[in-house]
Amino acid sequence: MNTQHKSQRWILGWIAVAVAAAPALAENLPGSKELMRALTDEIARSMSLQMEDLEKPYFIQYTVEDSISHHMTACYGAITGSDRERSRDFYSQTRVGSYELDSTNFEEDSGGFFRFFGGGSGGGGRASLPLDDDYTAIRQSIWWATDQDYKDSVETLTKKWAYMRDKSLEDRPNDFSKASIVEHVEPPASMDFDRTLWESNLKKVSANFRKYPQIQDSNVQLYTAMGNTYVVNTEGTRLRTADTGTLLVISADLQADDGMKISDSWGYYGRTPQDLPNLDSVIADIDAKVDLLTKVLKAPILDRYTGPVLFDGVASPKLFRTMLVEQVAGRIDPVGTQRSSQTGAGSFEKKLGQRIFPRSFQVYDDPSVKKVGETLLIGHYEYDDEGVQAERADLVVDGTLKTMVMSRVPTKKLSGSNGHGRRPPGTPSVQASIGNLFIVDNEGIDNNALKGKLIELVEDEGLEYGLRVASIKTAGIGSSQSDLFAMIMRMQQRGGRKGPGDPIYAYKVFPDGREELVRGLEFGQVKARDLKQIAAAGKTPTAYNYIGIGFGGATPATSIVAPPMLFEELELSKIEEERDKPPILKTPIDR
Repeated sequence: MNTQHKSQRWILGWIAVAVAAAPALAENLPGSKELMRALTDEIARSMSLQMEDLEKPYFIQYTVEDSISHHMTACYGAITGSDRERSRDFYSQTRVGSYELDSTNFEEDSGGFFRFFGGGSGGGGRASLPLDDDYTAIRQSIWWATDQDYKDSVETLTKKWAYMRDKSLEDRPNDFSKASIVEHVEPPASMDFDRTLWESNLKKVSANFRKYPQIQDSNVQLYTAMGNTYVVNTEGTRLRTADTGTLLVISADLQADDGMKISDSWGYYGRTPQDLPNLDSVIADIDAKVDLLTKVLKAPILDRYTGPVLFDGVASPKLFRTMLVEQVAGRIDPVGTQRSSQTGAGSFEKKLGQRIFPRSFQVYDDPSVKKVGETLLIGHYEYDDEGVQAERADLVVDGTLKTMVMSRVPTKKLSGSNGHGRRPPGTPSVQASIGNLFIVDNEGIDNNALKGKLIELVEDEGLEYGLRVASIKTAGIGSSQSDLFAMIMRMQQRGGRKGPGDPIYAYKVFPDGREELVRGLEFGQVKARDLKQIAAAGKTPTAYNYIGIGFGGATPATSIVAPPMLFEELELSKIEEERDKPPILKTPIDR
C-alpha cells in the first residue's frame, strides 16, 4: 500500500506506543464505490453552473478525506482525554475564468497577517459528508458546497477584474497550469488498534514524570489514524489513496529560579504502532531528556555571542526548517496584496540561477523516500493534494538554485507542477510545499571532526570559545502554549520575519575541547546570504519530522534531512523578557 501524508492533516499528527506481542483489534475503512460515483456524477453536473451572464467554471476539483482517528492524552499517570473520530471531510475548488486568469490568487490586503499564520489565497468550499454510503445524501452535500464555492468564485473574479483595471501588474504569471490525468485506486486503509492497551501504555509513560518534581508540566499525546483520500477533477483524474500513521509526542516544561522557562518536546513517528520503539526505550529517553533539561536550569545565561556556530544533531534540520523550507517553495503573492508577505516575495525565486550555498552542496526534495537509516519519514507520499504524482526536485545543484518545489500555480519564472501541491492542516487551499527535503555536502567530513573545525575557527579569530547548538525550538505538535506565545512575540519584534527558534541546548566550546552548557539565548537576524557562509558540514545526516500548527504557521507533514553544519559567523544575544516568578508552593509530587 502506498502511504501518503493525508492523515497527517486529519489529526495534525499521530501517536502510538508499541509493545511487543501486544494484542490488536483490526478496524477497516472500506473503499466506497458510492462515494466515488457521487463525486464523479456531481462534478460533471457542476460544470454547467452559471449565474446570469457571468463566467462558468473551467475547472473543478473535489477532494474527500475519509478517516478514522483516535486521540489520547495523559499526564502524570492519568488519562486526560480519549476520543475516537469518524469523519468525511469534503473540499471543493471551483475555478472560474481560464488557466490564464481565474478567480484564485486574489486577496484584498490585510497586512500579510492571515497569510503569515497559515492562510492564503485560492478559496475553496468545505463540507462534512454523510458517513453512510448513501449516494443521494452524499450528492446533496456536494451540491450545496459547490454552489456556494461557485458563487464565491464569481464574486472574487469580479473584484479581481475591477482591481486589475486600475493597476499596472508586471510579469503576472498565469493562475493555473495543466497536469496529466491520473487514474489510480489503492486498496482501502486498515488499522490495528486496541484502545484499552494504548490507554494503559500512555498512563505508564506519563507516570514516569512523577519521579521529577522539577518538571512543572508534562504531557504525552497519542494520535493514530487511517484514511482513504479521493481526488476527482474535471480534467479526468480519478484517484483513491490509502494511509495509516502513528506518532508519539512528549513534552516537558521547567522553570529556573530566575523565572526563565525551559522546555522541550519530541516525537516518534511510525506508519504502524509496530514501527515505534518499545515502552522501556521511550521511558529511558524521558529520563535522559529530564536530566539534560535539569542541567539547563542551572546553566549560566550568556549575554552575547558573535562567532562560529556548530549545529549538530536535530538542530541542523530544525535550522533549515526556518532558513530554507518556505524559501524554496514556488509561491506567489496574491494580486491585491502589498509585496511584503513571507510567501511569494519572500521566496528564493529571484535567486534562481544564483549560488546560494557553497559549491559542494546539493539540495533536493524527494517525497518517494520512505526511510533514512532507522527513521521513517513523515513527508513521504506518492500523489499530492492536486492529484499529481510526486517527483524528485533537484533544487540546488553545486550550490546554485536551479528550481523550486511547485504546485499547479505558476510563478513568474516557473510553471508546471512537480507534485508538491499540498494542503496545510485545517485549510482548504493548496500551496507548494516540501515533502522530504535533503541537504547534502559532497565534501562533508566525519561528524566528529566538525568540533575540531569549530575550534580551528575559534583560534583563528582569537575568540575565547565557540558555540555548539544541539537543538532549537520549533512551533509544531507538542509545543507548549507558553512556547507558542513567546515565538509570536519574538516574530513581532522582528517585524513579522520568521527566524531560527531559540536554542534549547547550547554549549560553549573551548579550545581544549571542554564544553559548558549555557541558556537564555536567541539568534540575531539570519539571512539567506548566511547559507554561503557554511564553513563545513558533516557526512551523516539527522532526519527531523515536522508538522506546523497554530501560530507557528500551519504546514503539511514534512521531513528535513541534514548533516551537522558549521557556520563561520552568527550572532546570538540574551533574551530580554519579563518573567513570571516560580510557583510559591512546591509541586504535590515533591513529597
